[in-house]
Amino acid sequence: MDSLEHWGRDRLLSTFTDALEEISAAVGVVEREPHGRGQAADAIVDVEIGDRRLRLVIEVKRTAYPRDVREAAYQLGRYLSEAQFGQAIVPVLIAESISTGGREILRREGIGYFDTGGSLFLKAPGVFVLIDKPVGKTAEKALATVFTGRRSQALQAVWAMEGRAFGVNEIAKRAHVSAATASETLTALDRYDWVSSLGSGPSKSRRLVNPRGLLDAWSEHQRTAKTPPVRRYFVPGADVASLIGRLDEACRAERSRYAITGEAAAQVYAPYLSNVSQLVCRMPAGPQAAAVLERLGARAVREGWNLGVIETDGGFVFAEAIEGACFSSPLQTYLDLLQGAGRARELADHLRAQRLERP
Repeated sequence: MDSLEHWGRDRLLSTFTDALEEISAAVGVVEREPHGRGQAADAIVDVEIGDRRLRLVIEVKRTAYPRDVREAAYQLGRYLSEAQFGQAIVPVLIAESISTGGREILRREGIGYFDTGGSLFLKAPGVFVLIDKPVGKTAEKALATVFTGRRSQALQAVWAMEGRAFGVNEIAKRAHVSAATASETLTALDRYDWVSSLGSGPSKSRRLVNPRGLLDAWSEHQRTAKTPPVRRYFVPGADVASLIGRLDEACRAERSRYAITGEAAAQVYAPYLSNVSQLVCRMPAGPQAAAVLERLGARAVREGWNLGVIETDGGFVFAEAIEGACFSSPLQTYLDLLQGAGRARELADHLRAQRLERP
């Protein structure tokens, strides 16, 4: 049973029965907490759909991420194994919002669901109902925040552990973020079942067990997120190979951080294109960056550019030094390519297959 107050559960149940009536279902008995607290279901609803009579055994949650869904499935299964019913039984989870991953698990397990966005799924002999509406904004926003700002740095630290166990303090140290930010990020990973946990409190450790699920969700967010502006410049007398060296020299002279990303970085990690004619790098905005551009003789252009600059404070923590230059990590390069133009996404798919896919 979730921490919803009684009025919240009653409101959800009423919204659920209204939705059933909209699909021409005849709703009979609605019994709330029929056997008190403990192992009891939150409610039982008798319903008739067509010529089929069903008894819906309900578990109520405020929000349902994959971890919540698995807990609800266990609770419903335990209750059904102990209860005696004389008609077709359908376990159902209802919530204000159910994540995309949560819905997939419920459908796979044959558990019905409903959320206040209007999504409804019921499956029983002779009955199949599926109304699929977009995930609620609350759930979408909660997931989106995991992939932005300081939390994204914590995520990159988790990814860099490559399946090894880690704690909050280690991730905070590796990602250069606060322990609070690391803790919030890891809690989000727990909700989506992307990590496994052992222990509790300060000694609690985690391990990334579903890297593909994490990368899929991160990729989807990146494809739809606002693309950061790229300032375009022309540096005379420089192909990409020589520009890499000149950029490194200029940044060292001006003590400016930088990290090469995009096609040029992907070619280093997983060669794919026959030629790269433009160099994109991440660089903090400010007087140091301006001095670097001046040292390079770069001039701002709209077309015919060979140097692109993403002004940002992020993406440097896990950068790699390769052959005398600084490159964004394969993961950051992949994420940047997903927001690129031309063949960037094709190259992103190749980089993912070659460097990021894990069992």
